[in-house]
Amino acid sequence: MAILAIGLAALLLALLVYAFWIEPAMRLRVVRHQVRHPGWGDRAPLRIVIISDLHAGAPHIPLRRVSRIVRRANALNPDVAVLLGDYSAAHRFTTGGTDKFQIIERLKAFTAPLGCYAVLGNHDWWQDEKSLKNKTLPEAAKALDQHGIPLLENANVRLRDGADAFVLAGLADQRPQSLDPEVPGFDDLDAALNGVASDTPVVLLAHEPDIFPKVPDNVLVTLSGHTHGGQIRTFGFHPVIMVAETETYSWGRYDRDAGQVLIVSGGIGCSDYPVRFGMVPEITVVELS
Repeated sequence: MAILAIGLAALLLALLVYAFWIEPAMRLRVVRHQVRHPGWGDRAPLRIVIISDLHAGAPHIPLRRVSRIVRRANALNPDVAVLLGDYSAAHRFTTGGTDKFQIIERLKAFTAPLGCYAVLGNHDWWQDEKSLKNKTLPEAAKALDQHGIPLLENANVRLRDGADAFVLAGLADQRPQSLDPEVPGFDDLDAALNGVASDTPVVLLAHEPDIFPKVPDNVLVTLSGHTHGGQIRTFGFHPVIMVAETETYSWGRYDRDAGQVLIVSGGIGCSDYPVRFGMVPEITVVELS
């Protein structure tokens, strides 16, 4: 019995070390999604590389690791680079390195031929109470601007020319004030798609995946993060840690009957507690054709 108890204690200790250090601090994978959509037509294929929910902060994600993540993302040869919000650590178990200007200074090296574009996440607002109260853009937005990364805040940009043209749109945060989806956010889908013809294909960036059931037909792909895939996934069960009980989409690919696709990235960092188990930090790649 003593040997069994020692073995179980050693196993528990190993699991704790893995969940609280090895997986969140040392591991990184690339998760790929192939999306073939008739609405894309004969346009040249598009490779989108996503860094989501970085939640940078030592000891798990110090600035030097941010730079390593960016180098890994660039090595995937994106056509367009995407940042989906929540840039600084969202838990109290940090030892520094959470300054958004320093974090985004490292992220400005994330580049692609069609550019790098960003949206804000809920924690970017929650960590800046003064901006939230005054409804002015938070520190993360100022850091993005300072480092030359366009913020798509209920806005869009047309990319590529001629027959290959498409629109990249970005939605303002849907939960800047509360996790309750009934509390109004700053998102405005009509504004985000302003000026976009109904037959022009759109890729939509939205930190939270809540918007997916509402997107029009020409929004072929919605790219989201926010959930961290639950941070803990075991034996096929739903995530143990969810952002809120109201979450519908946790991780991976979801399809609507009309053909629209949602990709939810598992992201890089942690929220609430610095733990990941069975939900390895990821850089997400979407190949659209």
